Amino acid sequence: MIGLALEGGGVRGSYQAGVYMAILDAHIKIDGVCGTSIGAINGAMIASGKGKELPKLWQSLSMGEIFGFQKEFVEQINKKKISLNLIKLSLANFLKILKSRGIDVKGIKDVLAQNLNVDDLLNSKMDYGLCTVRFNDLKPLYIFKEDMEKEKIKDYILASAFLPIFREEKLIDEHYYLDGGFYDLGPVNMLLNKGYEKVYLVKVKGIGIHRPYDKNKVVVIESKRSLGKVLDLDPKRVEENIKMGYYDGIRYFKNYDGEKYVFKRKNENYYKFLNRKVNKKLYKRVSLFFNTSTFKETTIKALEYIMEHQKVDYYKIYSSRKMIKYINKNFKKKYFIYDYVRDLKLITGLL
Repeated sequence: MIGLALEGGGVRGSYQAGVYMAILDAHIKIDGVCGTSIGAINGAMIASGKGKELPKLWQSLSMGEIFGFQKEFVEQINKKKISLNLIKLSLANFLKILKSRGIDVKGIKDVLAQNLNVDDLLNSKMDYGLCTVRFNDLKPLYIFKEDMEKEKIKDYILASAFLPIFREEKLIDEHYYLDGGFYDLGPVNMLLNKGYEKVYLVKVKGIGIHRPYDKNKVVVIESKRSLGKVLDLDPKRVEENIKMGYYDGIRYFKNYDGEKYVFKRKNENYYKFLNRKVNKKLYKRVSLFFNTSTFKETTIKALEYIMEHQKVDYYKIYSSRKMIKYINKNFKKKYFIYDYVRDLKLITGLL
């Protein structure tokens, strides 16, 4: 059986929506999903059969409205410029939170009420579980859907995502609960202990505790670029994270090359041949700069370095050969990494 474990991490969880799209495109069958915090929410949508709709759901959400912030405040925050008006609005929202003794979770409840069908979740053949922490004794609770009372399922999900900044509210069994990240940010072991042979763990660099797991059975998918703030209110951040998740996922699931970009796969001999005329001292300087040990690693790192500095679109699948030609044609910068790429020798007619 193949499982999917989703870390907590607030708005960074939008990245997981993109990764799941890559899973679908690669035709990988997921038998079960477990999550913590936003990972528990995303996981519930996937397990109930609404995984395909995750990107649209994320794109439709106003994170500011979910947390009860004024529309004007969110607009000012997203301009990313400090102004007197922003300071006043920030103070007003801060005082509102203090007066309410925390952020109201009504917005999160509304998202679950409008988008999660409990019957679909229970009737699904896909396993679903989550992690939360009981506040009074800090005892972790790992629980699968079959052990949840039907009418309490959404409360369990909310409990898994309950941050200390939220207004206190008793859930499930008249207890207060904390975000599951306080004990296990990515509950991989729930699935491994259930007999899963492989688990894809989607990390979003949330705040929490990481528990050890059998690395031979776990594949980690995570971004090499920033996913923004945990409570980022900018809808552009969500769009970026979804695309990043998709391309990071497709790189792994379809066995492409690259780290920040996606390249069609070529073997080490191909890259060794490209480097056949490169000055040895120059190659050594570049490989030391990137701390690489193979021709393939060195070449791809150099290409990605230039692509990133020249603001080449991340969201395409590239041919390394075509990219070398593009760089040499369009960028004449005098710098040793550019010099190295110019020394790479192509073979006419190859892709």
